[in-house]
Amino acid sequence: MAALGNIIMGLFGRSKQNDATVEQMRILLDNFQFADLQSFCINILGENPAIDKEHLSSIEILDFIWDKYHKGKIQFSQLKDFALKHNIVTENFFE
Repeated sequence: MAALGNIIMGLFGRSKQNDATVEQMRILLDNFQFADLQSFCINILGENPAIDKEHLSSIEILDFIWDKYHKGKIQFSQLKDFALKHNIVTENFFE
């Protein structure tokens, strides 16, 4: 029975940690400009969203990034490192 309790606690613990990461990611992405989002996709993911280039918006790029995140193609740490390297936010943003 204790093993089941550990499994359940582990699942809930991961869920809370994941929720916190998602919230941090949302807040961080709010600081990105359109050009920053495009640059992140090209430099980190190696691709741009496969959508109509004439009507490409921040919302479409954000959807693309979230999709990649949920599929495990990117991690929060990559977004954080990119934001710091490109002066989108400063280190104290994460304190």
